[in-house]
Amino acid sequence: MFAGILLCLGNVHAQTDSVKASATSDTLKFPLEDRRGDKYSAPTRSSFDLRDPANITDSIVYDPASKQYYIIEKIGGFYYRKPTYLTFEEFMAIQSRKSEIEYFRKRANILSSLNKKMVRPKMSVTDNLFNRIFGNGKVEIRPQGDVTIIAGYQGQNIKNPALPERARKNGGFDFDMNANLSVIGNIGDKLKLPISYNTQANFDFENQLKLDYTGTDDEIIKRIEAGNVSFSSKGTLIPGAQSLFGVKTQLQFGKLFVTGVLANQRASRQSLGLQGGAASSSFEFKANDYEENRHFLAAQYFRKNFKNAMKSLPVVNSQVQILRMEVWVTNRNGSTTDTRDIVALMDLGESEPFNATNPNMLPIRPIRDGLPANDVNALYRNIINDPSSRNPSSITSKLSSMGFRAVQDFEKTFARKLASTDYYFNPQVGFLSLAVPLQPDEVLGVAYQYSYNGNIYQVGEFSQDVPPDTTQTVSGTQKVLFLKLLKATSQRTTLPLWDLMMKNVYALKTGDGYALSSVQPADFKLNVLYEEPSLGQKRFLPEGAKPGVPLISLLNLDRLNSRNDPLPDGVFDYIEGFTVISNQARIIFPMLEPFGRDLDTAAFSGSSQDLKDKYVYYPLYDTIKEIAKTFANLDRYIISGTAKGSSSSQISLGAFNVPPGSVTVSAGGQALKENVDYTIDYNLGQVTIINQAILNAGLPVNVEFENNAGMGIQQRNFMGLRLDYMAKTTDRESLSIGASMVRLGERPFFTKTAYNEDPIKNTMYGLDFSYRAEAPRITRWLDKLPFYSTREMSTITAYGEAAVLKPGHPNQIGKGNSGLIFVDDFEGTRNSIDLRFPLVNWGLSSTPAGNGLFPEADFNDSLPYGFNRARLAWYNIEPVLQDRRNANNPVRGYQDFTDPRTRIVEVKQLYPQRTADYGQAQLVTFDMAFYPREKGPYNFDARSGSVNGDGTLNNPQTRWGGIMRGLDQVDFETGNVEFLEFWMQDPFLKDPNGGINGGQLYFNLGNISEDILKDGKRFFENGISGAVTKALEDNDTPWGKVPGNPIQVTQAFSNDPADRPLQDAGLDGLDDEAEVSKYGQYLNQLLTTFGPNSKIYQDALIDPAGDNFRNYRDATYDQGQTGILGRYKNINSPQGNSPVASGGDQFVSAFTLYPDQEEFNRDNTLNELEEYFQYKVELRNSEFQGGRNFITDERTITPSG
Repeated sequence: MFAGILLCLGNVHAQTDSVKASATSDTLKFPLEDRRGDKYSAPTRSSFDLRDPANITDSIVYDPASKQYYIIEKIGGFYYRKPTYLTFEEFMAIQSRKSEIEYFRKRANILSSLNKKMVRPKMSVTDNLFNRIFGNGKVEIRPQGDVTIIAGYQGQNIKNPALPERARKNGGFDFDMNANLSVIGNIGDKLKLPISYNTQANFDFENQLKLDYTGTDDEIIKRIEAGNVSFSSKGTLIPGAQSLFGVKTQLQFGKLFVTGVLANQRASRQSLGLQGGAASSSFEFKANDYEENRHFLAAQYFRKNFKNAMKSLPVVNSQVQILRMEVWVTNRNGSTTDTRDIVALMDLGESEPFNATNPNMLPIRPIRDGLPANDVNALYRNIINDPSSRNPSSITSKLSSMGFRAVQDFEKTFARKLASTDYYFNPQVGFLSLAVPLQPDEVLGVAYQYSYNGNIYQVGEFSQDVPPDTTQTVSGTQKVLFLKLLKATSQRTTLPLWDLMMKNVYALKTGDGYALSSVQPADFKLNVLYEEPSLGQKRFLPEGAKPGVPLISLLNLDRLNSRNDPLPDGVFDYIEGFTVISNQARIIFPMLEPFGRDLDTAAFSGSSQDLKDKYVYYPLYDTIKEIAKTFANLDRYIISGTAKGSSSSQISLGAFNVPPGSVTVSAGGQALKENVDYTIDYNLGQVTIINQAILNAGLPVNVEFENNAGMGIQQRNFMGLRLDYMAKTTDRESLSIGASMVRLGERPFFTKTAYNEDPIKNTMYGLDFSYRAEAPRITRWLDKLPFYSTREMSTITAYGEAAVLKPGHPNQIGKGNSGLIFVDDFEGTRNSIDLRFPLVNWGLSSTPAGNGLFPEADFNDSLPYGFNRARLAWYNIEPVLQDRRNANNPVRGYQDFTDPRTRIVEVKQLYPQRTADYGQAQLVTFDMAFYPREKGPYNFDARSGSVNGDGTLNNPQTRWGGIMRGLDQVDFETGNVEFLEFWMQDPFLKDPNGGINGGQLYFNLGNISEDILKDGKRFFENGISGAVTKALEDNDTPWGKVPGNPIQVTQAFSNDPADRPLQDAGLDGLDDEAEVSKYGQYLNQLLTTFGPNSKIYQDALIDPAGDNFRNYRDATYDQGQTGILGRYKNINSPQGNSPVASGGDQFVSAFTLYPDQEEFNRDNTLNELEEYFQYKVELRNSEFQGGRNFITDERTITPSG
């Protein structure tokens, strides 16, 4: 068809008409003009022109032969206009011009499009059924809000040597999408859809989703709600609920109104009781829950006289008056002010010292009644008479030479002085109470001055008595301060220190374990109860010399009446500073062993020992707390009562974003009105009583509220039904009768439910009525009184309510009345402390002392201290080095990847029952490589016969290598740490003959000396001078130099990169050049013994201390094709292990980012004590058998190539 047309029109060309059309008269104001030419090349521009009829068609046809475009216009099947043609160039020019005009038109209209008001979709439905249900046919949806999508790429390159190389660089697409939307929908005039959703809401309950249908007055269905609903109750015994998500319906059947709810409760109902403007709380705890490491007696004298001083309160039987006191504790928090080196002595000031036979204690000259003072024994005098005793680096050895033992007789530590607000002391009874309890390994020392019969005595030294020595070139903290020791780093029940820790002070705790912050005397009640087996709690002991006498009286807690007359009244004697410390919410028994020997004396005088052993809790005071708790047959004493905190008109509910309308407040049983008697800040969860009369009257105030904090954790199902029958509803009289039923059920987390976590399924039923009637006759009667006149209407109001609770439980924990809970199912109770990580927490060990294995451990300030140290490397192998296919693996061409010492260990090989997470199939091992024939760092042994010219060590069986780290959990009894578990690969797989003689692996748990280079001085790399930053230095040590200021302000190097080479110098504080100068005698001895060309001498000239660090990616390893083991040989050397990173480095060249230091337990002091438990594992082939040598299991694995 197209071919025929093209043949017929072969000689037709597009042209303009030369004949001018004749003028035609037209009466239109805007005349219509016909187009000349085709509509493509000469389009019409008039907006008034009508569109072409449907039977007019136009098309553009391309002729391949002539390469021209033909424009054809037809009416039906007939040509409407003569066809015209355009060349390819003409057609493309017109097309380009049209595209250009359209592009700029769209660009110009963008702002207009954005400013257009959103069209609100509206619909109109005329169906009669729809109108009857929803009121009318209008449907309106009004959405508003915004949706923000931020897309990007987030990547990071963390040059942290603690991370594997693959984990240092990562990235991925990051999409941040936020939506804040609200929709208001109306379907007819009955159904409304208020919806709000915000992805950045703090809590899920802030997002509202609701369907609200409201019926007319003549319909049974008054209202139906779905989504966020609430349930209100007119009664006070059955509370309502606000934070519900479910369905609610309200119906009316004549005078009967029915409200029903079936929903999920998103908040828990809580209550808070107050009285006189103070929160009233109940407390309950057991006798073994005393506060340890917090309350102490100042000396044995005060312990002996404690009971006598407290027996006649409020009169104190004591002539002692402590005038002032200084308290020092271990400087764990790194304070920089009021800090000193202290030595606390157990027997200081004691007239009956524990080490009475030590010659340095003699002579003993007791003062009257055994009063404490510095000069009652010769200890203090003998110490201060030696000027070197003030030197912190030598005092430990000095005291040891005098026959005193660390921990037992003295403690040396770097301590801080507490502010007066950090403790409280009773000046007459002589006890000290700290604001914060001490850690088990912290030291407490005191100095105090007191008067007795007009005389002044002193125990310990005050800081101003011995000021720091500021004349030296190093820091002014050299002079040691001597104090009275009240607590050591280890609890020993056989020492007198154990008796100085008070075990009769208790923090008032609620049943949930929360401690009260403060108490007041008003309405304070306390009882001491005995829980008799199968017979419940009693206020007295059933047997003994005084059966039936209340325990509170036996323990001297009730000796006075309310007027302080010596007549018991059954109420706890509240005596500030003696039986109670109000601002700390602590109670103090006037006996040091109220449930031990003092109870024995008070209640079992003349009784048999068997009867005493049945009731008297001796272990509570003879053993540590955790062991005492295991005596369940004696753990039957309970201390309970009620207390009020500080008085205030503001009540904190302990909850935020409380649902509005969920708070009800009552005083004396009467409901209070919001904004009249009280105000509420729902966001902060705070109620303020504004009716001062309520506070002044001291009425008990009860606040009930809903707490959303547990939303989403515990699923609660709520069902409520409310019936209201309006019997009379006139203006003068009204009578309503109501009934309520609510049920709250919880779904258990597990079928095995733990004690105190049992879910509920409780139901409450209630009836109530309300009657109100006007009584004008009463008004008239009252108006007849001569002294009274009123025109107000009198009313008679009556209200009554009754309710019953039916407790229950869900079927998941038992059907019927037999619910099952588990006191302890002994599953999931094992917690592990992984000692592998972080690797940088491990450091070079000090020479083990006290075990007889290494005699050089007794050296002090001497290089022979490190003579037997061999090289030990510890590391986590970089996974890239174990991947033979990784292009960045420098050993892939020559490493034996089946070598058991360096191969990959998979999780399933050791733990076949365990399913590894994705990407976590490889087990990160803690590798140790010991080289007993190679010198370790700081081994300056140059003796002939001990070392060889090639640098190797003789007698490898006498050599050792060690590492150590600090533990966060040091109280193994409290933490229930029971055993040390590890898997160890057979170390002799590559050398079976080596396992014949083998070696030993020792684990030392306890107090380990942090003094790696033993000189009694704490070292940390960032405390010495750099090229720019200068610091005080102490060069008086054979090892090198140490910081002159023992306070380490930060755990980081100087910010100036120029300082790094001099600060990152290892534990001796010396770079290689300075080591050559410092250890010249050592080098000369090597030169003399082995000659200038010996390997041992040449190596020592380069690195005398043997502490130079080399990274496993060092270029020299690549040149020598060193395997994995060799690459990690010097990975732990401290000098140069923290170089400044260069931006062009492909790999991290550091081992750690932190300064090396003689500090592992983060208490900011140098621990020199060696007191530990030692466990020995034999490393010999003959001992590698199950059931022997602590071996409990074994695995045989064949590595794949």
